Amino acid sequence: MGAAPAYRHRIARTITLGLVVMSVGCQRSPHSVPASADAVVSAPHEVRATAPGPLPLAAASEPSDAASPLFDVDEQDPPLAIAGKHFVVIRRYKRLRGRSGPDAQALAALDIVGDDYMLQYHDEVPYAVEDGSFSENCVVGAEPLIGSAGQGLLLETSCLPSAPLSGGPWQILALVGDRLVKVGKPLVTEGEFGAFVAGTVTRIGTITRIQADTLTVRVWTGYFFATVPLRIDWMHGTIAEAQHCFYQTGHGPGEEGCEGPVQGVERHQVSAELTFVRLFTESREPSETPEHVVVKSDSRVEFLASKVRVRWQDNGDAVHIGVDDDLWLKVRIDGREGWIHTAEDFTALGLEFSG
Repeated sequence: MGAAPAYRHRIARTITLGLVVMSVGCQRSPHSVPASADAVVSAPHEVRATAPGPLPLAAASEPSDAASPLFDVDEQDPPLAIAGKHFVVIRRYKRLRGRSGPDAQALAALDIVGDDYMLQYHDEVPYAVEDGSFSENCVVGAEPLIGSAGQGLLLETSCLPSAPLSGGPWQILALVGDRLVKVGKPLVTEGEFGAFVAGTVTRIGTITRIQADTLTVRVWTGYFFATVPLRIDWMHGTIAEAQHCFYQTGHGPGEEGCEGPVQGVERHQVSAELTFVRLFTESREPSETPEHVVVKSDSRVEFLASKVRVRWQDNGDAVHIGVDDDLWLKVRIDGREGWIHTAEDFTALGLEFSG
């Protein structure tokens, strides 16, 4: 809503045609280091192996050089099988000498290597030491994703501290041949990641139709979470809004918001014993004269759907996904169903703005 909120640039979830990498975390401009066919991980550590098995990692013991305040620690999960290939995510940490606890180390880089132990993806994470401890602490998790148009791996990195409802960035990588390629720019939102949904596959005779794989983000509107679907085009390496909705005006078609699920609505006790809201049959104004529906302190109120128009803002190094201020909320009040959309009506139902 409104201008894009400030956000921490975090290594977030990223989705790929062969590998999808998502992240969440620290303020930075994400980048990857391209690798040739015979490249190996050389920054910040070199990874080499001649047979399958665990990759050699830097020792977690403190360096003998007492003058060095930091030393390196690597962590990795077992290899993940994606589309017949194996990928290993390696987290490169810096640790403070003589310290323990969660603020004693910080994520410094993220590497992904393939079956041949060649570098597939590299991203560095800025870190800083303040008053003898790291100012941020990041962690990474990974899980496979199976789509109809591609398969991938979901990496989720979260950092503390971070602003409330800081979502993303989520960077998409496509596996083209044996190499990983970025798809679009990182995505960020004031909200959280929703789900990855494989496209529907239908077969009619000899014809097979595959719908696009999508992912959803849950965008905080100030009153509730609105679910925004995004379409992944693996072939052309793009990601975009999955829905555009229009209505007929006196001057041709006009774009409006799209209906979708509503989540995270919290209703508070209203101060008045008796109030009312304007209830519209359609989620558009001025389409009709609204009905004034009485709301009592013991009224049964159900929240059924939302209607929002997505605001897609390219901020240069990332795309911020937000929604316009004209929010519509479908409700059922004591069995009477309709749409409300003003702050006055939201307040009458006990919804408080936040964010």
